[in-house]
Amino acid sequence: MTTYKVFFHVGEELGLKTRVEKGNAALDESSLRVDGPTGLVVPLKDITAVKLFRLHGLGRVVQIDHRHGRLYLTVVRFMIGQFATINFAKTGKLHALLAATTDNVASN
Repeated sequence: MTTYKVFFHVGEELGLKTRVEKGNAALDESSLRVDGPTGLVVPLKDITAVKLFRLHGLGRVVQIDHRHGRLYLTVVRFMIGQFATINFAKTGKLHALLAATTDNVASN
């Protein structure tokens, strides 16, 4: 199981003023679990699309569309109070793992 310290948002849109939550994301062979104030579990078979994009040129964000909505995740390098820096490389790695895992689930 791979675990990441993340900021996340559950909802249809993400912008600079969107309130995000901090937590931990864990990926195993059957699901993506996000633990935090309003955590959730997304079975990999329910994921319909995984997209990596740059939010206003500030950092990478993974957009995960699933049967019950949309989830945004970014891996945090470090955080001091409300200030945080995004881990560019690990966010890309998380995207690659999710894309590969969901491709494998879809083909089975």
